[in-house]
Amino acid sequence: MKSKKGLFQRTSFAAALLLSATSVVSAQETVTERLSPETRQILVEEMQLLASAMGPLHTAIITGEHHAVAERAHEIYDSFVLKQKLSAAQRKEIGTLPQHFIEADSEFHELAAHLAEAGKQENPALERFYFEEMTRSCQSCHQDFAGGRFPGLVGGTKDTHSH
Repeated sequence: MKSKKGLFQRTSFAAALLLSATSVVSAQETVTERLSPETRQILVEEMQLLASAMGPLHTAIITGEHHAVAERAHEIYDSFVLKQKLSAAQRKEIGTLPQHFIEADSEFHELAAHLAEAGKQENPALERFYFEEMTRSCQSCHQDFAGGRFPGLVGGTKDTHSH
């Protein structure tokens, strides 16, 4: 992992928060620890939903079930937390998260949209590519924003490969 003076960057959702979009927290903190319990619970639920969706999505990819790939990936895309059940106060609270975290969350959901399209096109190579990019995105976010929760990712080499 590329270290920025012992602090970490981001990619997928519930993890280490910066005090503002320009400040950085240590890997021992998580983004969700600084949120209200209600807002934190929404992010945790999204993370759990995404984790439970990735397994069946992988199975659909490796078994050539293109329709299921398209459907599951679209469901992941639609789960985008910032477009869901947040109150005005929670939206404001989410606005205090690091910009990089918000961008990473958005990128992950865009990758899911691309994966859904690859499934519609019945293109196994693109399905594998976008699934791998989604996985990379998750790991990167966990390294950057949830090092305390995922210590096995802290201090590792960060995959900077992208297309």
